[in-house]
Amino acid sequence: MSDAPKYRFSGHESFPCRYAWLPKAFQAIGDNADVFSDEEDAMVTLGVGKNMVRSIRFWMQVSGIARARGRGGYERSEFGKILLKRGGADPYLEDRRTLWLIHWQMATQVSEPLFAWDFLLNGWLGSAFSRTEVLDGFRTQSAKLERKLSPVTLAQHFDTFLHTYVPTQGKKSAVQEDTLDCPLVELELIQRVGERSLEGSDTGVTIRVQPGQERRDNRSIVRVLSRRLLEEVPSRGIDVAAE
Repeated sequence: MSDAPKYRFSGHESFPCRYAWLPKAFQAIGDNADVFSDEEDAMVTLGVGKNMVRSIRFWMQVSGIARARGRGGYERSEFGKILLKRGGADPYLEDRRTLWLIHWQMATQVSEPLFAWDFLLNGWLGSAFSRTEVLDGFRTQSAKLERKLSPVTLAQHFDTFLHTYVPTQGKKSAVQEDTLDCPLVELELIQRVGERSLEGSDTGVTIRVQPGQERRDNRSIVRVLSRRLLEEVPSRGIDVAAE
């Protein structure tokens, strides 16, 4: 399938994006565009281990706050500057509208889409799914794409997707900056069903479309969210981003 998108199943090192990572990465590449060229130096600068350095580099790109430079290293994107620069619109990711924008960036990658995001947000027709049926779908679709991926890789990719939107904490009130959770859990886009743990083989979770939107004709969730996004994002952000 040479014309199929070049899906990404890895790169996140099985870590969902954490609260402090994007502001920290934005600051780091502003100080030194080549900070990620030497992982040992990046470990010291960011205060994390080698796998987390790689994960932070991954998430800063797919979230749209940074991009690779043609001459090497990374630079802040216009989107990143609007949000995270000193005096920016939301340097600490405190506004839900910012989180919707970051989600939108992740879910609409074009050149190298994130497989789980595309499969579950753009292609899944139901309103609920279980771990077993998702992983079965992953295996079937990856085989059609002629990608030889281990069950472990597929499971880790699904878990990373899931924990991007579902908190590891028992209560939403426990979600804080110093937890292991991703800020996108605050969107409540995906919710647990029942009391079974996320690690269970037949765990069910529900994809929650924001209030006031309905999926009468199997429209992709991303299309539904695009309308919601345009309703919520202040005109200043859209105008600047469009320049």
